[in-house]
Amino acid sequence: MIRLTAPRECRIEPVGELGERLALNGARLSSPCYRPDAIYTADQAGWPGDWEGRTLLALVSLWNATGAKPPYLDRIIEDVPNHLNSEGYIGPVRGPGDLINEQQLSGHNWLVRGLTEYYLSTGDGNIRDVVLRMVENLYLPLRGQYRDYPLDAGSRSGGGSYAGNIDGAAGQWSLSTDVGCAFMCLDALSQIYAVFGLREVKELLEEMIKVFTGIDLVAAGLQTHATLSATRGILTFAQALGADNQEGSAYLRAAEKVFDVYVRFGMTENYANFNWFGRRDTWTEPCAIVDSLMVAMGLFRLTEDVKYLTLANRIRYNGLGYAQRPNGGFGTDKCVFDGGVDGANPVLSPSGEGISEAFWCCTMRGAEGLAAIARNSVLISGGANGADGMEKVWLPFCSDLNAFFADFSIKIRSELPCECSFSVEVQAYASPVSTLLMIYTPAGIERVNVDLAPGEATVICRQFPLEVSKVRSGSGRFFKYMKGDLILGEKLPYGDADSGAAGSGNEDSEQEKETASLAPLTVMRDLTLEEAGKDRRKILFE
Repeated sequence: MIRLTAPRECRIEPVGELGERLALNGARLSSPCYRPDAIYTADQAGWPGDWEGRTLLALVSLWNATGAKPPYLDRIIEDVPNHLNSEGYIGPVRGPGDLINEQQLSGHNWLVRGLTEYYLSTGDGNIRDVVLRMVENLYLPLRGQYRDYPLDAGSRSGGGSYAGNIDGAAGQWSLSTDVGCAFMCLDALSQIYAVFGLREVKELLEEMIKVFTGIDLVAAGLQTHATLSATRGILTFAQALGADNQEGSAYLRAAEKVFDVYVRFGMTENYANFNWFGRRDTWTEPCAIVDSLMVAMGLFRLTEDVKYLTLANRIRYNGLGYAQRPNGGFGTDKCVFDGGVDGANPVLSPSGEGISEAFWCCTMRGAEGLAAIARNSVLISGGANGADGMEKVWLPFCSDLNAFFADFSIKIRSELPCECSFSVEVQAYASPVSTLLMIYTPAGIERVNVDLAPGEATVICRQFPLEVSKVRSGSGRFFKYMKGDLILGEKLPYGDADSGAAGSGNEDSEQEKETASLAPLTVMRDLTLEEAGKDRRKILFE
């Protein structure tokens, strides 16, 4: 099992492109709508705890990733108790016989996560008490209720907006257009169990996971964001139980199965997401893109299967990277898909009009996604108890980074993902260093043995071409060009409505013609707001 390097063991300093993205997002999250006097009144769509929680989680994530405390974090934390009801959570108190509001459960997932991350960063006992009371009074009374969660098509209209809304009721449940969002809190509850080990929380998690993993996700039309957040929760639970033992490994296998369904039926051709299973004519959601990247890295850490690492890099650059807007926020895009005989949308662009920033959710979750890339940039596995007796230091992304351990440092300078050219400098301090570097590249893992005497340094340099490859799309009818982990596309004039067959049908001449003008997806954050809203790039070809 690969273990995440703890902050006390390694200080990671994001620089270069990742550092820039974090800084840009941090600036956006200092805007008025994320300040203490606004976040507790911002929700206008019936998601108690959601805006507050996502903002808090974003700010703590940025703090952990960059080392700089966001300017409004302290005031937000100080104000939390002033906005809780008599039972210690946000929104109406659920009394005997009242319907269970799944949007309230979903919204509080982010509030519990944000408060728990703050507690882990500070050790603040008052915040710990707030979190545990919130879990006790909002979530624990739900034991025995999840087995009756309604999934029949007649319980919802099948509609839904960008923000989601209550869409009816069935049984004891008040239901959302974000189908399955009641399971989003698997994320927070699994972290509560991992940190505090509460038996009652474990019982609720077991019930929820049993119901969730029995759902036909595609037939039920679950929201992919809810699905992936729940999957992250299952992975956290598996790791807390011990993914190497029978109980934990069963949950790990369950998470792998759910994620496989998502990759096959919920992922767009540029490694983003369909907002719901089975609804391709909707939009992507960076919240779910962040979730998918974090699930891929979680599975990699627990399995050491490099296919998940490849997928994480492709999600990072083609899905999440495109979704970050010039103002640092994150926005929704049109779904690029190959529908086979049912048609296709080959053109990637922002959804709706303008830059389509989802400032009420995705801008905040983008912070956690960028922070997760930083946090996962150096991983440790093996050691004296490892299978081969050797410690491995994994560099899963191989982008610009400074990392400082107790006895050595690592400095990466890289042209990836555009070109496979990078250098990794390892500097020993007062002790000798002996380790195996595992450096991810799109062409495979570079394995480099490092043995340094105290005070010694070494520099590993690699440079080799990345070939352009032709990758078949979902049904095999279309294809896309890739250079390493980057999708290549053809820039289209603004207003181009090309949404059907995307080539001449002569693949040899088409390839020769197209590769001369293809380029990686637009770096949206480098454009003006107006330019970003007009971006169109064709990425599927016949």
